[in-house]
Amino acid sequence: MAYRIEDTSSSGTNGSLDEPALVQRAQRGDQAAFDTLFERHEHRIARYLKHMVGNDGVSCDLTQETFFRAWQGLPGLRDPQRFASWLYRIATNVAHTYLEQARRMQYVPWEDSHAESSELSAPRMEEHIEERELTQIALAQVSPTYRSCLILYVIEGLPQRKVAELLGMKESCVSKYVSRGKEEMRQIYQRLQSEGLPGRRRGGKGK
Repeated sequence: MAYRIEDTSSSGTNGSLDEPALVQRAQRGDQAAFDTLFERHEHRIARYLKHMVGNDGVSCDLTQETFFRAWQGLPGLRDPQRFASWLYRIATNVAHTYLEQARRMQYVPWEDSHAESSELSAPRMEEHIEERELTQIALAQVSPTYRSCLILYVIEGLPQRKVAELLGMKESCVSKYVSRGKEEMRQIYQRLQSEGLPGRRRGGKGK
């Protein structure tokens, strides 16, 4: 189910409020206050989820799911100051659930299982496009905990303290997870390079 912004007359007033005040209003059922929170955080959450799952279209759906769950669970948030970190944890859980379901679906013998990778196997693909695809695929295969840290610290450029706050972990763990994540991604990328993109293995590239 998707969360949708509604056109409300009080949204202009809410835009000038600080975040904790908006959260408190939203907890009391103020739809316009939550719409403002959505507008403030939607872009970052969508970008975070895109890197988490490696698919722009899926990330849009997961972003909607994240805010829908946030709206449902908002009355249970005890500290309005921690809304952002709470929202990121919801997004992380949504991404993990999707990835787990996707892994299970890999074992189902669908006839169209290779449809998504058909574009990647097109002949004469430019080298820089292939490298970008390999990087995206490699990132999507990094362990979820490491991937979250990599996205927020390396791609989003957030300081370690902020990453730790958003993901609900100790700051000392962020550096460790980023380092491990980089190494894991490097190994995955090298393996993908040697194997080739999906659909291009073992003679998949025409001569």
